[in-house]
Amino acid sequence: MEFYDKKLVEKLKKECHPYYVPDLLFDGSEYKLVRLEVKWAYVACLNVLLNNALFDNDGYAYFKDDNPMLIETLAKLANKKVDSEKMKGYISELEDVELLTVSARDVYLKRIEHIF
Repeated sequence: MEFYDKKLVEKLKKECHPYYVPDLLFDGSEYKLVRLEVKWAYVACLNVLLNNALFDNDGYAYFKDDNPMLIETLAKLANKKVDSEKMKGYISELEDVELLTVSARDVYLKRIEHIF
């Protein structure tokens, strides 16, 4: 699984959009069985990563699983109430479908490149 690294995070941050949405996540056959809510949770995670990335010793970007911006961002994207338990469930589902990896409390997102 390839993760976002510092170089790609910086590149995506320069592209001025309110939110980054990987089109392959919604249009690609690889992800057609992933629930829509879970896809939006990935988008929320990606945007938190782009705005608040931490970097490990290998240069890979991650964020902490309790970042309060996750809930706030997903609530805005989905236009619905989201709490920490729901977010934990989404993170677990994202890990099950191999769209992210959790190491201790650090969350690494699988790299999906086609952005619209």
